[in-house]
Amino acid sequence: MKHLKLPLLILFLIMSFYGVSQITPQQMITNMNRGINLGNVLSAPAEGNWAPAFTETYFEDVSNAGFKTARIPIDFFGTRTTGDTSGYSKSAGTVANYTGNPSNYIVSSSYLDRIEQVVTWSLNHNLITILDFHGSTVKSEFLYTFSPKDKWATYYTHPTSAKRAADNDKFRAIWTAIANRFKNYSYNLIFEVINEPYFWLTDDEMDTLNSDIISIIRNSASNNTDRNIIITGGGKNSYEAPLQIGNSVLSSDDNLIATFHYYWPRAFTASSGENDNDFDWGTNADKVEIDTNFGAVKTWSQNNNNIPVFLGEFGADNEGGYNYVTQTYGSFGGPENTSRVEFHRYLAEKAIDLGFAFTAWDAGDKANKTIYKVSDRSWVEDVKNALLGTTLNTTDFKKKETINVSPNPASKYIVLETQLIIDHLQLYDINGRLIPLNYTKNSSKITLPNINNGMYILNAIYKNGSYSNHKILINN
Repeated sequence: MKHLKLPLLILFLIMSFYGVSQITPQQMITNMNRGINLGNVLSAPAEGNWAPAFTETYFEDVSNAGFKTARIPIDFFGTRTTGDTSGYSKSAGTVANYTGNPSNYIVSSSYLDRIEQVVTWSLNHNLITILDFHGSTVKSEFLYTFSPKDKWATYYTHPTSAKRAADNDKFRAIWTAIANRFKNYSYNLIFEVINEPYFWLTDDEMDTLNSDIISIIRNSASNNTDRNIIITGGGKNSYEAPLQIGNSVLSSDDNLIATFHYYWPRAFTASSGENDNDFDWGTNADKVEIDTNFGAVKTWSQNNNNIPVFLGEFGADNEGGYNYVTQTYGSFGGPENTSRVEFHRYLAEKAIDLGFAFTAWDAGDKANKTIYKVSDRSWVEDVKNALLGTTLNTTDFKKKETINVSPNPASKYIVLETQLIIDHLQLYDINGRLIPLNYTKNSSKITLPNINNGMYILNAIYKNGSYSNHKILINN
């Protein structure tokens, strides 16, 4: 029997990678738990345009941090797929002039090889992996063509036009190529039909698209016959998106997961921009709004055979609009750091409490929403910890105090100008790393450690249950 050991080992490894046991959507959501997006890499016009190209260390670091799921946004339009549809008429009643067919649209084999390499890295690091159809060119070449409104009107193609027929063929041909390439992969690979279609597609249009892509995936056979597929609805965004999915879609397949994204209130989550300037978040009213909106999704799920729910994206801009490449704050400000951390913490815990899985949005050093910094393989620690459930809960405290700190800039020490008794202090650098701090409880004078010049965040917790936070400039 000894000569059978090596073949059995090889068989075991093959079975572990490709998977032999289907995972129900409900169990998959439990397994997915807490995750993160690896955005702006393969969803850019070309890999490397918006963020450094993938290496295996991305997935090693995500897994080692404690995340269970990696959502990988990937674009397949542009130069990645042959078949230019721009020559077809956009006008109504021209569909008969469409002379193409799905065979005209071929995804680059080298690009599929690259996607396969990236997906394999992710799976090899024990991450549930979401292949999410997502990007700038899928918007300009496909999604925008569904909307006659506002700035998208120039892209619009009539539903009975030749170009609409061509674009539909192309999108479906791409999904056929994806399904065929990955049909033998482990059930820990999940397909997501398309990212945020609801800004341009109606609920009926999205139902049709969902049904067609589900059929393409199922017909490719092997593990795709019952692989979990993530879908959303059309016509309304944010938490209302899954509520628009038609019953005909929901009842057609037993292995579906519904998704939504959450970036409300935009005045806070996008506050590093010129037109949004609400830098604080975390009042009772703020949290009740989350409770209400997430609760609506939960109720919808319960009314639809408890279809599992996945919070695919959420997040808030970097503290003060900070740019981790230039190491400068933004011209228009941005979220106050404690508010940013609490926003991530509260949404993550609310999702888990309701039985949802999540992947927070992250797009690397260059982006305005940064959690993982590719350049030095480090994390914005306080936000990462908030997502993983290992951070301080500010709801445990009664209120936020407004207290002055002097001197500021500082070098050797600072003084909190308050009669309140200090119970606990936390000092963070701009990258979210906790700086060891020796201090005497009940004293308002704090001796600073020997640290580099720059901006730091001091969080103070007081005996009466309140707290305060402060930006401190160190200038030795």
